[in-house]
Amino acid sequence: MSWLYWALAAALFWGLGPIFAKLGLEKPDPLTALLIRSTAVFVVLVVWATLRGDVGERLSRLDTKTYMLLLFEGGVASVIAHFALFQALKLGDVSNVVPITASYPLIAVLLSVVLLGSRMTWGKGLGAVLTVLGVYLLQRSP
Repeated sequence: MSWLYWALAAALFWGLGPIFAKLGLEKPDPLTALLIRSTAVFVVLVVWATLRGDVGERLSRLDTKTYMLLLFEGGVASVIAHFALFQALKLGDVSNVVPITASYPLIAVLLSVVLLGSRMTWGKGLGAVLTVLGVYLLQRSP
């Protein structure tokens, strides 16, 4: 399957996620909700990796730096960012929260230029401006 199929599948499921989260956040606080979500993620990943059968061998090929970077990414993106998302969804409307949180590519591009030395091109700059403009327009709409 092509990258486009997987990208569209990710967009679909990322679009569904905040809807389920908003509905699920009616009773619990965001931290409890995140714990439940993370438990589901853990269980699904363990079952998937077990069914695949080669997880131990794949993990043994990785170095400490890789483990640390991926653990840090999990802590930052999966725990802290999702807690912030759940807190925002608990307090606000999905239609207001999601456009702002979905502007993360803008932040990633800017950080990649500053921290990783990526080149800023006119296309990337225009995309950044359009991202900010899109978030602004979505927030102004009634």
